[in-house]
Amino acid sequence: MTVRLLVILGAGPGIGLATASHFASEGFDIALLSRNTDRLRNDVATVQKIAPNVKVQAFPVDVGDHVALKKALEKVETEMGIPEVVYYNAARVAPSKIGETSPEYILDDFKSMNIGMYVAATWALPHLTSIAQKPDRHASFLFGNSGIYEFPISDFFCLSMQKAAQTNFAGSLSQIAGPKGIHVGSVNIGGVVSDDDPDMNAKLIASKIWELYSQDKDHWTAEVKVGDIRDLIKKMSGQ
Repeated sequence: MTVRLLVILGAGPGIGLATASHFASEGFDIALLSRNTDRLRNDVATVQKIAPNVKVQAFPVDVGDHVALKKALEKVETEMGIPEVVYYNAARVAPSKIGETSPEYILDDFKSMNIGMYVAATWALPHLTSIAQKPDRHASFLFGNSGIYEFPISDFFCLSMQKAAQTNFAGSLSQIAGPKGIHVGSVNIGGVVSDDDPDMNAKLIASKIWELYSQDKDHWTAEVKVGDIRDLIKKMSGQ
């Protein structure tokens, strides 16, 4: 039996849990990485209930601590094997205003959203290269993005900066990963995620992540969009 593994970094309620549940229902084992131990325990139980025949395991770690993250990923490899899919979902979605935000805040965000993504990518690259050589596999390094990388919001300038940096890194990564058969891509979320919104909810976004993963090489796209951030910007400005 073929064992397939999804590794989610920045696991948690909402998109992380919905994505884990979707992939588990498709037969994937799931590794969940986050610093909130109690929440991880609950997420493991939720996913395991949905898909009792797959392996679901938690790995508590602060993804902004690059030394600890590397050790946690090595533990994932030892205990669960190598991934077919990595989904980087770590983000601090919170207001930040220019002149009112400390350099330490910006640095913490860069560590968790960009250094962490870099560590995850460099760990995953040789494993995904190996997976890509196997038939009927879709080696993928994916991440959660937002339209603010292209249309920044001043009241969320720090998050806008981080998403721009992530997008830039993904472009560089794709240049070396693509020829190895690894799909690098993102789901571009253009709004506020809510279970009550039929067009912007976690289950829908999880299905788009699955859609991105499922693309054959001849039809790879760099991103799948859910909503349009410009609509949210207009709403925020009262237009």
